[in-house]
Amino acid sequence: MIKKSKPKIAIIGAGIAGLNLARLLGELADVIVFEKSNKLGGRLSTLNEQGFSFDHGAQFFTAKNPAFQTFVKELELHHAVEQWNARFVELKFGEIQSERTWDKDFPHYVGSPSMNSIAQYLAQNIDIRFNQTITGIKKIKANWLLETANSEIGPFDWLIIAVPAEQGNDLLPKNLSPKMMLQDVKMQPCFTLMLGYEIENFFDWDAAFVSDSILSWVSVNSSKPNRGKPLSIIAMSTNEWANQNLSKPDSIIINEMLNELAKISGKTLNKASFIKLKRWKYANASRQEKALEIIDYPLKLALCGDWCISGRIESAFMSSLNLANKLKNLTT
Repeated sequence: MIKKSKPKIAIIGAGIAGLNLARLLGELADVIVFEKSNKLGGRLSTLNEQGFSFDHGAQFFTAKNPAFQTFVKELELHHAVEQWNARFVELKFGEIQSERTWDKDFPHYVGSPSMNSIAQYLAQNIDIRFNQTITGIKKIKANWLLETANSEIGPFDWLIIAVPAEQGNDLLPKNLSPKMMLQDVKMQPCFTLMLGYEIENFFDWDAAFVSDSILSWVSVNSSKPNRGKPLSIIAMSTNEWANQNLSKPDSIIINEMLNELAKISGKTLNKASFIKLKRWKYANASRQEKALEIIDYPLKLALCGDWCISGRIESAFMSSLNLANKLKNLTT
């Protein structure tokens, strides 16, 4: 009896959705993940520079779905995540409106020792090709080919696109049905300001949601488990303000965010040893009325990502889990 060969699957994007999908399909198919950058994780990103550490993408996550809760317990068992018992406040016009300490009654999790640790855990035993910018895709008979600036890669039986919706839309040729489903998915930008200090924490809290401000979030990143010193602070803009100021140079954006942070915190912030800005072009997606399932069985093409549900880490996991369950039925 001739043994049936495993199907070949290409996944574009090494964020949590792409990595989790590759992990779940690894025993049933030959899977290769293509990532345009030189590192894992997408917005599960950590910058380590000049002795400072910043989780400059996703800040924390919660777990509501039982399947995701089970996965988080697995991560805890392997010390890839820990609960962040932050002193949390809500700020409005520089005044504390409410405050509480996050605790085990409704846990807030972070990767340990960095947010990127979650991606590192998922990436074990996965074939990942870094620095591979896929510029186009094309269907040749029953197979998919991926195009880069210098070559074609393939053939693959299935193609999964696990990148932000607008990037996925750019890859899809006009005549493919999944492209129509992406037209109404809009992702919003965000600016992340990173500040490093050689002094002790000067805030009376660890994390803050901010309203009526150009800032939406401020945190003492070094207060997270296993981060240690020195003091590192994250400030994130609102999506609306980022969208309005995309054309401004970094220097102006940094100055405006610094001034706003000083105003809402009442602290002098001009002694930072390290200052850097990160622009996220595709930071957040609005919650979908119902979870998007973008899969074309005849074409053997599918898309997944946090934007299919609500733009959160749990959404990325659930989107990839749902897709994996459907694809498993086709590969067994």
